Amino acid sequence: MGGMTAGGVDGGRNHAANRGGAVPVRSREAAVAGGRPVGPEGSGAHRRGRLPLLSRDGRTIAGLWLVMLLMGVTFALLQPVWSRVDEAQHFHYIQYLYENRALPVEGETFISPEVVAVSQDADQWGWYPAGTISQPVRLDPAEWTVVPPGLDSHDREQWVRHNLWYFNYEAMQPPLYYAINVPLYAALPGGIMVKLYGMRLLAALLASLMVPIAYLTAREAFPDSRLVTLGAPVVVLLAQGYALNMSQVTNDALATPLAAAAILVLLRMVRRGYSTRRSLIAGVLIGAAMMTKMTVVFLLPVALLALLLPLVYGREAIKRALVNGALIIAPVAAMAVPWMLRNISVYGDATGAAAAQPLMSSFFASPLRNMESLRINELLPTFWFGEPVFPFPFWQVAWVPLLAAMVMALVGMAFYFAHSYRLHVRDIRISVVFLTLTFVLGVGINL
Repeated sequence: MGGMTAGGVDGGRNHAANRGGAVPVRSREAAVAGGRPVGPEGSGAHRRGRLPLLSRDGRTIAGLWLVMLLMGVTFALLQPVWSRVDEAQHFHYIQYLYENRALPVEGETFISPEVVAVSQDADQWGWYPAGTISQPVRLDPAEWTVVPPGLDSHDREQWVRHNLWYFNYEAMQPPLYYAINVPLYAALPGGIMVKLYGMRLLAALLASLMVPIAYLTAREAFPDSRLVTLGAPVVVLLAQGYALNMSQVTNDALATPLAAAAILVLLRMVRRGYSTRRSLIAGVLIGAAMMTKMTVVFLLPVALLALLLPLVYGREAIKRALVNGALIIAPVAAMAVPWMLRNISVYGDATGAAAAQPLMSSFFASPLRNMESLRINELLPTFWFGEPVFPFPFWQVAWVPLLAAMVMALVGMAFYFAHSYRLHVRDIRISVVFLTLTFVLGVGINL
C-alpha cells in the first residue's frame, strides 16, 4: 500500500503518461500519482532487490557482522567484572526476576550477597576501577537500610554517596531485556561468573545486529551509493565505545538495535508509503524498545514525523495518515500502558522517576548548563572510545581527526540542504530530511 509500482521510476513515468501527465526530470521526489508516491529516490532495482549472502555486498556485510561479533565477544570476555557502570545492578535485576518471580522496586531492593561477593573478589565498587578505592564498611545486608526520611539535601547527598552501591538503582527500568535473559540465567550451569559471561555474550550478539541494520538503513536512504551503504556499518565497527559498552550486561544492548530497527521501518514508510504491515511492525518495535529502556521515547515523535513527511511531500492523504498512526500507537499502548499503570501504583508516577530521584539526584543534581556540559564532554569518549568515565587512554589524541570528520559531516549536510532548497524544497530527499530530524530529536530529547 502506498509503495512503488513494479517498474520503479519507469513504471511511475508510464503511469503518469497514461494520465496525460509528465514526470519532471528535475525532481523525482515530487512525482506523485493520486497523492501517493510513484517511485523512490535512486534505483528501484537496487532498493527492492534481495541481498544474497553469496553476492559481493552480502559477503561484505556478513564479514563486517562477524568482525563486530568477534569484537563484542572479545570485550565481553576481557573487560573487568561488573564493568564500571551499573553492570552489577543490571545483573542483579535478572537474578531477582528469576529468584522472586517479581520485579524489583526502586529505592527498596538491594543487590544480592552473591553480587557483593563478586565485587569483593574483584575489588571493584561502583564507578571506580578495581583496586582504586577501599571496600565499603557495611558489607552485611542486615545493616543496609533505605534512605532515611527527613534528611536535608546535604545530609542526604552524603548518605547516598556512601550507600548507593548496595541499592539496585536500575530497578526502575522496564523489564523486557531482563525477562529475555531469565531463561539463559536459568539454563547456564555453574556459579554466578558463568551466568555473567553467558549473558555478556548474549549482549554482544544483540549489539552486533546494528551492522546489518545500519546497512539496510543506508541502502534505503541512498540506494545508489555503495560508499554510503557499506560505509555505515563500517562506522558502527569504528565506534569502539559501542562495542565495549554493549558487551556488558546492560539493557542498552537490546534497546539500541530495537530503536534502530524501528527507525529503519519508519524510513521505509516515509519512502515507500504507508502500509498496515509497516505501521504495525513499527509500533511493535517502538513498544518493545520502550519496554527495554524509556529513553527511546523519542521514537514517538519520530513516528509522528514519519507520518507527516509524506503529507508535506504530497505523497499521502490525511485520512491514511490518521489510520496508520492509530496502527502504530495500538501496539505501543498495549505494551507501555500496563507498565506505566504498574509504576503509578508502586511509585505514584508513570516512569518511577519519583523513586529514583532521592538516590540519583545526589549524583545528577547539577544545574542544567553544567549537566549539558558534562554530557557533551562525555560524548566523544563514550561513543567512540569506551567507558564514559574511563575511556581508552589514546582517545585524547584520536578525537582531533574524529571531531574534524564529524564537523565535515555537519557542514556537508548543511551544504546539501542549502543547495537543494535553492532549487526546490521537494528536491531535498525525503529520506535525508527524515534521518536528519530523527537525529535532532534523539539527541535533543536525551542530551
